[in-house]
This record gives sequence, structure tokens and C-alpha cells, in this order.
Amino acid sequence: MGWLTCYGAGEPPEVGAGQPDLTIEVAEQLAEDDPDRQPVLAVEDLHAYFATDEGVLRAVDGVSFALYSGETLGIVGESGSGKSVTCRAVIRLLPRTAHSSGSIEYGGRNLLRLPSSEIQSVRGDHIAMIFQDPMSSLNPVMRVGDQIAEALSAHRRLSAGERKMQTLELMRLVGIPAPKQRFRDYPHQFSGGMRQRVLIAIALACRPRILLADEPTTALDVTIQDQILTLLLKLREELGMSMILVSHDLAVIAETCDRVAVMYAGQIVESAPTARLLARPRHPYTVGLLRSLPRLDSGDRYLTPIAGAPPSLVDPPTGCRFYDRCPLREDACRVWKTQLLEVEEGHTTRCRRHAQVELTDA
Repeated sequence: MGWLTCYGAGEPPEVGAGQPDLTIEVAEQLAEDDPDRQPVLAVEDLHAYFATDEGVLRAVDGVSFALYSGETLGIVGESGSGKSVTCRAVIRLLPRTAHSSGSIEYGGRNLLRLPSSEIQSVRGDHIAMIFQDPMSSLNPVMRVGDQIAEALSAHRRLSAGERKMQTLELMRLVGIPAPKQRFRDYPHQFSGGMRQRVLIAIALACRPRILLADEPTTALDVTIQDQILTLLLKLREELGMSMILVSHDLAVIAETCDRVAVMYAGQIVESAPTARLLARPRHPYTVGLLRSLPRLDSGDRYLTPIAGAPPSLVDPPTGCRFYDRCPLREDACRVWKTQLLEVEEGHTTRCRRHAQVELTDA
């Protein structure tokens, strides 16, 4: 799976598995049709710092984005870029060593300022999360049915019979076969793909408005990956949810997301509608991610990696954080106070040389 393995570099990607293609023109028309739409979630200048023996680690450093009703926003970047920490910060699931600041607006309230009792009523009920590793996220000594029902117990007043009935319905909804028999099974009795479906059922138990999916297809083979992604998109449509999909795989993002935010070293370095970003990337890091994917139209035997390594987030560069790895770097980039620049409506980049990036072969 993945658009670069199926098409040449100049072909438009398919956005949304099993859905109509969302071309750049269609995406722009949708924005024009509803220019005043309000986001269901608005994150502004989010910071998440951790105290370590080496110093303060700036895992998320000034991240801002908006999520709109019914859309899927992809957050992509290599390991350590801050994707998972961003999602955990939204529902305040960071460890005590973390310090968060900024604004996370949902339902007219800043989630970072809510007392613990109130954030617990939001977490799982209004905003739910699918975690990265189902085997470590599920309780190995608790029956699967009871783990799904636990989410209902926390937020709904239901009798034992009603809880079991809704749990079985959730298992059917996510495609777990023979739910009455599997209800009493333990996680180790499920395959990797089925365990992932259990996590999805837990997240959807209370019909949340927003679903945070953190690498939901990690360690799954491509066939199961496709099944899980298709299921998530189907459930998003049926339940009317908005979704944030975290991945390190641009091919997955291309097939599932309406908009993309590219993260690097704790910051969003580029954001745009998916089709536009894949066709006209405006940041060298995005170009590097695209070049590192396999493609059928290339005669090269080897992939093109991004040279170097990300900077330390304990002592990040004062200028562009991609400077040491960037093929377009200039001396001025080292000291440039980075900021998101709007290169066209709905498309921003954290690169002062974005005009030159447009001319490179992505």
C-alpha cells in the first residue's frame, strides 16, 4: 500500500481509502464553501517539557493546529518528533515530570486549565485515544469484554445487562467475529489485528466526538493495516467523528487524511491539505520524507535517506532545527527565528527558502 509505490512522482495521490479522490481543486473548493467554519479542537502554542538529568527536554515546542468537524488530520514525522506527546497532551495523559502550557480549546474550555475531575469526564467520553501498542495497552489478566465495558462504566449509568449488550455491539461494530464467545477471552488469545480492534472498541465505547489514533497500524502486516485504516474511516463516517491520525508513514497519511501536519524536532514544519502537500511540498524535510519512500518509476535500487540525525531537544538550535540536514541551508538559516509562513491559503511552512523548495524534485 502507499501512493508512491503505485504511481509516478507526478501522479495525484489518492486521498481517503475507499473514498472519492480529493484533488487540490476539490479541497480548495470545500474551503471556499465554508470559510467561517469553527474547529471542534483548537491547539494554540502548545508546549510539553520534561525534566531530565541532562536538562529540560522540549518534546513539543510551540505546536498549533485546528481540527474540524468530520475531518481526519494526519500528523507525520520520524520517531521522536513529538507526535505522540502532542496527542497525549491534548487529553492530559503526560507523566508528572511533564510541564504543559498553551491552549487546547474544546467545547469553549481550555483543557489545560480544567481540574482533574473535569478532564476525566472529557477523556474517553468526548475525546478518546487509540494507543500505539495493543499488547502493552491491554491488561493481560483482564477479559477483553470487561476491558471494553470498563469505559462504559466510567461514563455511563448502565445496568450489568445493558453494559454487556453494548459491549457485544461494539465488538460487532469493529469486526470482532463471534463476540459472545470472544467476550470472555484474554488479550493473548487474540491476533495483533484483533487486539487493535479491541482498542478501537474501547475508544469508541462512548461515541466520542474526537478520536486520537496514535500509530494504530504499527507492527501489523500491510493487509491488516489496510483493514484497520478502512475500519477507522468507515467508523468516522458512521459516527460523525473527527480524527487525528499519527503516523511515521506518509503513504498511510496519503490514503486516509484530509489535511497533514508534518512534525520535526517538536515543531510543526509544514501543514497543508493532503493532496497539495504531496504535490507541492514547501519544506525540505517533507521532500526528504517523500524521497525516502519506495516508488515504481525509479530505477534506483536503494532508497534516499535523510542525512544526519535530529537535533537534541534538550539543547535545540536557536535557528532552523533542520539546518544541519538541509540541502538548501544558508548561513542566515542558522540564526533565523523560525516561524510558520503562509505560502498560500491553508498551506504553511517553517522554511525561509520555501520558494526554492518548490523547484526541487519531490
